[in-house]
Amino acid sequence: MVVENNDIARLLMRDLRVLAGCDALLTALEGGPMVAQLLALVEVRAASASDHARIMLMDYQVRVGQGGDVGQGG
Repeated sequence: MVVENNDIARLLMRDLRVLAGCDALLTALEGGPMVAQLLALVEVRAASASDHARIMLMDYQVRVGQGGDVGQGG
C-alpha cells in the first residue's frame, strides 16, 4: 500500500492533537476509571505517532539521498 507523505503528515498531526487533548483531560481529572481509559488511548496514539514520524523520517532520508527537494511533501 502506497501512502503519500502528505497523508502520513495528516495522520501524525491527528495523533498529536489527540495526545494533546488527552494531556488536557488527564491534567483536569483527579482519578477514576476514565484515567485508565485515557492512558490506554495515549499508549495507542503515541505508538501510532511514532510509526508515522518514522515513516516521514525514512521518506526524508530517501529524498535527501536522491538529491530531491526535501521541502516538498508527498
